Amino acid sequence: MFGKLHVVISSEKEEDYEMIKDLLYKMNTDFSISPIRPYPLAKGCSDFYVTCNMSKNDVQPLLDQLNNDWDGDLDDCVCYGFNTKMFHPLVYHLGFILYD
Repeated sequence: MFGKLHVVISSEKEEDYEMIKDLLYKMNTDFSISPIRPYPLAKGCSDFYVTCNMSKNDVQPLLDQLNNDWDGDLDDCVCYGFNTKMFHPLVYHLGFILYD
């Protein structure tokens, strides 16, 4: 299975992106992380994608590390930092999709 995580952070600074990227690599060294880009839907924010091959059993432990309250099904869910506890305060939004 293939997992894709969309990450939006409340910063456009390269050093903030690098710090968040390092935290993600600590969760899974097999992550492939795209370069950062300005996020067009929110001023002062940027986004990037994280992908990885994973089993269905790996999904819930990963989601639990990233956030405490996801909306949606295990294979297609989102969360927002303004009303949940993200793995870092700069993380504004996460969207996760698991492809079969």
